[in-house]
Amino acid sequence: MKKQDQMQMKKQNKYIVLDAIRQMAPVSRIQLSKYTKMSPTTITRIVQELEQEGFLYEGLTEETLIGRRPTLIHLRGDALFTIGIEIDCFVIKIGIVDFIGELLDFKEVKCNVKNHYEDALDIIQHSVNELLEANAVSTEKLQGIGIGIPGVINHDEGIVLSSEQLLWRNCNIASDLKERFDCDVVVDNELKMQILAEIGDVYAPTFSNCILVGIGTGIGASILLDGELYRGTHNRAGEISHITVNLEGDGEHCHCGKRGCLSLYISESALLKRAPKNIDSIEQLAMSMIAKEHWALEIQQDVALYLAVAINNLACLYEPEAIIVSGEMVEHNELFQQELREMCSQYIWSDIQQHFDLQFSNQAKVGVVKGAALQIQKQVINYASA
Repeated sequence: MKKQDQMQMKKQNKYIVLDAIRQMAPVSRIQLSKYTKMSPTTITRIVQELEQEGFLYEGLTEETLIGRRPTLIHLRGDALFTIGIEIDCFVIKIGIVDFIGELLDFKEVKCNVKNHYEDALDIIQHSVNELLEANAVSTEKLQGIGIGIPGVINHDEGIVLSSEQLLWRNCNIASDLKERFDCDVVVDNELKMQILAEIGDVYAPTFSNCILVGIGTGIGASILLDGELYRGTHNRAGEISHITVNLEGDGEHCHCGKRGCLSLYISESALLKRAPKNIDSIEQLAMSMIAKEHWALEIQQDVALYLAVAINNLACLYEPEAIIVSGEMVEHNELFQQELREMCSQYIWSDIQQHFDLQFSNQAKVGVVKGAALQIQKQVINYASA
């Protein structure tokens, strides 16, 4: 075997062991050997290397009734830190995540970055530095920044090709932020980031085939197939704002030029147009639904209907294990959730419906932030193991 092939195998084995520890910690060397099917000698060598690099430590368990106290491998939470960011029109959310995947701190910055790209960069730089200082994290331990943005993203190069919500086009945000921070930067559509926080532990996910549907300033979906994000040809898979749900085609044109698009009926801006003038936020609209105000219940019924049709289309196409719905109007709104379940029972093909779970996000404000931080962490760990 060539020396280069031997080195590549060692790198791959190291990644496999670290990934296994992420899933199983605390775990013994014997358990790792059985799980990875590597020899105890190989496991010992790799564990020692990872311990020297600061990724883990070994400690004794509590006393056992018989035999020696086993030594278990634990991850070091302070081995490295990653930053997750969500950029929306009027708020930038930022969080810091440790090596174990715990969200240590989180902040929201109210602002208007619609058509103000440079302002967004300045806010991010200032806020990230504040967050690092507040949590006593040195820049040397900041291993990367993950950013979720609404729109069409070239995730390989970190370029925002177009964002209807932000009015950004061809913004090379990864490159621009790398000039301000000496670390890796990963950029993707916000729902493709959020789904990583919705499936449980990113290293030991609850689902390997699921779809996240997000209702916000736009409507989108993120599709996970066999544990991998499905992106389509140009990373536009899941842009369900423009699927046709009204064949009558009456009413206003969508900005895409068509009539009958889903976003015309359930996006936040569309819903607020139907609300009384004193209702100027989705939070107020959701409260009106919970209070069972007549006009709000009419909107709720329409949204549930169109969303159920969209969910049926997605379920029939991909047959997922679960479809998770997120959005400020949906989360913690049990009345709407009940209405949507009833609509889904009417409009989703029964043969499909009995085999997938309809769930609602429990991530509240932090889903995109945490998912983005986990995404960059997973990528950085891959690099570190190589």
